[in-house]
Amino acid sequence: MLEISDAYIGYGDTTVVYGSSITVPEDSIVAVLGRNGVGKTTLLRGIMGQNTISEGEIVFEGTDIVNQPPYEIAAAGVALVPQSRDIFSILSVEDNIRMGSASSSERLLSGVDDEIYDYFPMLEQKADARGGTLSGGQQQQLAIARALNSDPKLLLLDEPSEGIQPSIVDDIRHRIKQIKTERNISVLIVEQNLDLALDLAEYCYIMEAGRVVEHGEPDELQQENKITENIEI
Repeated sequence: MLEISDAYIGYGDTTVVYGSSITVPEDSIVAVLGRNGVGKTTLLRGIMGQNTISEGEIVFEGTDIVNQPPYEIAAAGVALVPQSRDIFSILSVEDNIRMGSASSSERLLSGVDDEIYDYFPMLEQKADARGGTLSGGQQQQLAIARALNSDPKLLLLDEPSEGIQPSIVDDIRHRIKQIKTERNISVLIVEQNLDLALDLAEYCYIMEAGRVVEHGEPDELQQENKITENIEI
């Protein structure tokens, strides 16, 4: 599905991620863990074509996507839910979701897949409300719904639980599992909430100072104390 090999990623003349390799198999959930500022967001933005890859390879479904325009990467089947959510505050909830369609012509013509509203019924109830009137947790659900409307094969999630009340975090946890199973989507999640990340992930990578320093299955990493050694809880 996704193979990152010895990637150096940054912006301008600044390198943030150094020689990192990560694999996301088909139909899997993979987590990237680490303290703030270790390069996790830069990694996701590099995959999405929003940061520069100076060395290494990023291959998605057999195609090299290094430094391709974000719209081409999105059209290939990759969707990013950014940490900032980036919803359109003056647009309605439904129009925000429609913006997830891969091309501008599709946005004008597309509706919202009923299945997306099944995942997030609150959004259907607020379909005509402006995005800016939603709570932080509701905006996070909206950002995920918008990404799903592009029918991605790989979903990139950047800190989906940040600043959200526990009840909505639990709902997002359930929905991510459901989406992965029902839509056959692979998920690469960056997350500071270890309980959420370790519950969701089948495999984890730990980053420190821009490099992958440990990787393995969650139980294995916990038994060997690799998580507590490398992450401030």
